[in-house]
Amino acid sequence: MTHTSEQSAGNSNTGFRFDRGDDWVRFSADLGQMCQTIGEQVRRTVAEIDVDSIVDEIRRAMADVATEAREAADNFRSAQPWSGPTRVRVDIQADAPARPSQGAAGPEPVTERKAVLDLLAQGKINAEEAARLLDALGD
Repeated sequence: MTHTSEQSAGNSNTGFRFDRGDDWVRFSADLGQMCQTIGEQVRRTVAEIDVDSIVDEIRRAMADVATEAREAADNFRSAQPWSGPTRVRVDIQADAPARPSQGAAGPEPVTERKAVLDLLAQGKINAEEAARLLDALGD
């Protein structure tokens, strides 16, 4: 005895079917019909895409970016020019560690450059003054 049953996924013309007997099953597929069904589903889905709203959203985003770029450029142009030194030279010297002496150890000698940097770090002089002092000390 043979039973035929056509299987579908929402469409009676899906392009495949099952035939079965008492002790056998056969699967038949019409690939052309299956491709046509898939193509129709893709066309319907693509037709539902609202391309105009996507384009509008992209235009809005680009306009926002352009506005932000203009504002950044305007802020850059209107910023106060830097009046400090255009170059700051900082030399760091590492002195060899002092050897512990047998007697009382006095304070470690402070280099002039380090004293200038300490004054800058403490806020007692500004960067421009520190740069002038360091330049005056030379190499």
